[in-house]
Amino acid sequence: MSEKTDLEKVAELLNVEILPPLAANEIQSLHKALPGYQAIADDAARFVQKHKETLKLDDAVLAGLENGLADVLHLEPAEHLLEKLHLSVYHQRLQATDRCMEAMYDTTRRIRDFAEAYPEIAEEGQTLLDFMKAFKPGHKKEKKAAGAGGS
Repeated sequence: MSEKTDLEKVAELLNVEILPPLAANEIQSLHKALPGYQAIADDAARFVQKHKETLKLDDAVLAGLENGLADVLHLEPAEHLLEKLHLSVYHQRLQATDRCMEAMYDTTRRIRDFAEAYPEIAEEGQTLLDFMKAFKPGHKKEKKAAGAGGS
């Protein structure tokens, strides 16, 4: 028996399927299935339920609407949970990257300190030096802002 992947375990926990990504032409063929359209679909379902006799809709139309809405209701809790989890992980990654940036500032300072004594270090570290020129430590801006606010 093969062990489940983490993705399979999460999908099972959330009671959802893992499907392959849609192809571009499949996405284009969707009938505007955007989040804002869900409220309209809900209203349409209530309307159809109320007036199904008058409208004389085919049973397949009614079943398609009901099944689609049931799928949406089933997927919504997992979608909301995963959105919150994604945002949390993304923010954690931003904070981790920020810690890396501080280390890269320290590294570029050290490269400059040793550039004369070890030209090979400066040469090999030039890409990092060039990259870090685009960034300035945020601490200087904070000091200026604090000084300006106290005047």
